[in-house]
Amino acid sequence: MPDYLTLIKAKQEEQAELDARMQTDMNLVNLIPYTMRDSQKHKVPDIINVTLNRPAVFAANVISALEGATQQTIVESENRSIDTDEIENFQNAAFASANNRLRRQPGASLLNSFADIQLCFRGRTARRVLFRLEDKTLVPDIVPWDGRYVYFDMGINGLAWAAYKTKRSKASIEAEYGITVKSKEGEVLDVWDTEHNEVWIDGKKHLEQEHWYLETPVVIQIVSLGYGDALLDANRKKHEGESILFLVRDLIPELNRLASILQTLNLKAVKPPAEQHRKGGGESSEYEEALGIGKITGLDVGESTNIINFGDAKRAAEMLYNIVEKALQSGSLSDVDLGNLQFPLSAVALVELGEGRDQVFLPRLQAKALLNQATAEMFTRQVLQIGGTVELGTSGHKKKFNTHKLEGEYETTYKYYTKSPKIDMARVAQAQAAREFFDLETLYKDVLMVEDWQRALQKRYFYMAEQVDPLILRYRIMMSLVKRAEEGDEDAAREAKVMAASMGMSLAQIKAGQLPPPPEPPKPAQPIMPLLGEGGQVGGIPSSAQKASMLTRTPALSAPTEE
Repeated sequence: MPDYLTLIKAKQEEQAELDARMQTDMNLVNLIPYTMRDSQKHKVPDIINVTLNRPAVFAANVISALEGATQQTIVESENRSIDTDEIENFQNAAFASANNRLRRQPGASLLNSFADIQLCFRGRTARRVLFRLEDKTLVPDIVPWDGRYVYFDMGINGLAWAAYKTKRSKASIEAEYGITVKSKEGEVLDVWDTEHNEVWIDGKKHLEQEHWYLETPVVIQIVSLGYGDALLDANRKKHEGESILFLVRDLIPELNRLASILQTLNLKAVKPPAEQHRKGGGESSEYEEALGIGKITGLDVGESTNIINFGDAKRAAEMLYNIVEKALQSGSLSDVDLGNLQFPLSAVALVELGEGRDQVFLPRLQAKALLNQATAEMFTRQVLQIGGTVELGTSGHKKKFNTHKLEGEYETTYKYYTKSPKIDMARVAQAQAAREFFDLETLYKDVLMVEDWQRALQKRYFYMAEQVDPLILRYRIMMSLVKRAEEGDEDAAREAKVMAASMGMSLAQIKAGQLPPPPEPPKPAQPIMPLLGEGGQVGGIPSSAQKASMLTRTPALSAPTEE
């Protein structure tokens, strides 16, 4: 049996730089007050230190956009006998049940919300997945793990083991494990491998049990940015799974430094430093005595009091501030995303800016999609091992699923789309301009970037049917009136009968889909005048056009006449 305490201690040492990086990011997001220090890390005196809220605003906007992203579940299989809709419904119900279980736990976050925060700030996250039967009832147990405190090793066939090491309150430990710790908090180490589970509390093993899952029941997902997982350098761990701050991590302190310098210079502009020349090197006057408002200071000949000019320093700071601000926007969110832009932009400019904004979100959305895919695959395998019929869903929406229908080869993918009203309107403007040149499929898929463009196109054709055929429109109106009539609307019942009578049909016939044949198109009216004869003549009399043609003929072309 592996010595997990030793293994995890080695992992902690290996990830020390990664842990420090995560702490730095959280200090920035939590707006820990900035203090200007010199190259030796000593505090610089007489500085008005300023802590700007840029990282917190950036983080809040990204998290809000990710949580507002539209989720689309797609189950695909080459085997037509597999009911992909049933599998999709099962997975959605399983996630809903797991979230409902978390919702009943005080302070617990829902799965996607927890994942969004983790993938933004940690660059990684994990979940322990334990679907099991208790008293013949399926327990949809998915617990999110904070990626900073997760340690693991990979094996030949996947995850060899995974551990979660956290500080927990005395009450929480006693409630779950029935163990009373001496301090207010205790250190809990929860270890899972392919065969068993161990729980250590304050360095002592308190639980060891086997499980039947045939794999390590944990899923882990790391954001691809940072390249620590692709470039096998010696210190790659600290770059593995970067946070949203990795492009601006070093710029934010510089922005705070510049803001502090400018604020300090602003104060000095109100109360500037001065130099005073005194005969014999005597003591200088008090500041208010020499430079107070309305003060007149008497000095001997040869003595003077002069303001020290620092204008160049202030201009240099302002120029550097603009450079750093531009770099921050390119590495985070622009003024358009934050809603700070004071002038309108063209549709093309908005789309280009939107594509740049998406580069911030896409790695997180892709990681969340893979995380949910791995989670769905794991709890599906666990439910198949349980077998029979299982019930899942939230209160009032529970449904029974036959595990036999979950068997077979199929693939589940999750897609996420972030929405921005400004950018959506810009794409609509582009699509209207491109209608002359592209088909609807290209417009929906590549210009408008509709999430499920195939279904959207089908709905478009569905609603176009009533515009093409008036009978379809009348039928849909009739069905709407009939539905309202069945719900007790007497006016709708009478109107349905009137429409049916005007069509020469009964309500029963219309409900059965029997509609009157379309009216025959009107026959073309008979011409009042006979058709023109050969040469454009009517009744042997040349037409005006024929006469004009005859008059304009040249003599060479005219018929010869006899003398």
